[in-house]
Amino acid sequence: MKKCVVAMAQLTLLTLLATLGAPPAWAGPPDDPPALRAAVDSAVWPGDIVRAADQYLRACPDAADAAEVQAVRQRAGDAWRLVNRNDVRLYRSAFTPNEAAGETLHDIRLAALGDRNAAVRLAHASRASDGAQGTQRYVGWLQLAASLGDENASYELALHFRRTAQPILAARYEARAMALGYEPANGLDNVRK
Repeated sequence: MKKCVVAMAQLTLLTLLATLGAPPAWAGPPDDPPALRAAVDSAVWPGDIVRAADQYLRACPDAADAAEVQAVRQRAGDAWRLVNRNDVRLYRSAFTPNEAAGETLHDIRLAALGDRNAAVRLAHASRASDGAQGTQRYVGWLQLAASLGDENASYELALHFRRTAQPILAARYEARAMALGYEPANGLDNVRK
């Protein structure tokens, strides 16, 4: 326990660096609490967050921030289960912050923790990308947001699938949007004539 408490100042610095996307300036042995906590705070793939949190909680079960790490682990675990479903076409490469900087990296981390608004922002950023990969990630991020309960993302997917001549998927996401509470504007339909 003493190792965990003494390292809190280093942990704060490592957490700040991790949120900025910087590699840790100091890394200790694999069972070192600050290094383990930095791994929790810097991971962006939900499965990696879960594994890092498990390692940290095994090494420091009585740490002052154990409840916080457990909450992060729970959120990442929920997102990981969704990402592994067949109806969410989002892969590990979408969570890779290779060129992501600042706000995008922050949104990737938030989406890995189950933030549906971050997933929608990432979908819209992906749509702006050229090519099939941008469209695939756009759909994947919206599917994650819809699975997290975002009715607007569900309806946006319905419109996308309608435009791409996939009526079964369009109907599925439109029904999900309505079940989540989406209400289309009165007097307007979603198809231009």
